[in-house]
Amino acid sequence: MAIVWLLEWAGIGLVEYEKLRGEIAWEAADGLLLHVVAFNQKGIVLSEVWQSPDHVQPFMDDVLLPAVEKLGITTMPRVDLYETYAVSGPAYKSP
Repeated sequence: MAIVWLLEWAGIGLVEYEKLRGEIAWEAADGLLLHVVAFNQKGIVLSEVWQSPDHVQPFMDDVLLPAVEKLGITTMPRVDLYETYAVSGPAYKSP
């Protein structure tokens, strides 16, 4: 079952996100279906759709957290995970 991963990270702005993009190839992340980034007055709001929860944890442990550590980011985000009911859209292609 696909899942939605919502991440809200206070203090992480465009500059920090671009540095993370330099370390992380989101386009090549195994199981990632959709990656959407927005910013609010607090920081980054990241929404992702993954094929399953089993894809998220390895990404966090093996890709995201090492990049965060390498860049010296010391804060942690608020993270919520939800099972999807439906995923659709003109540009979406089911795996």
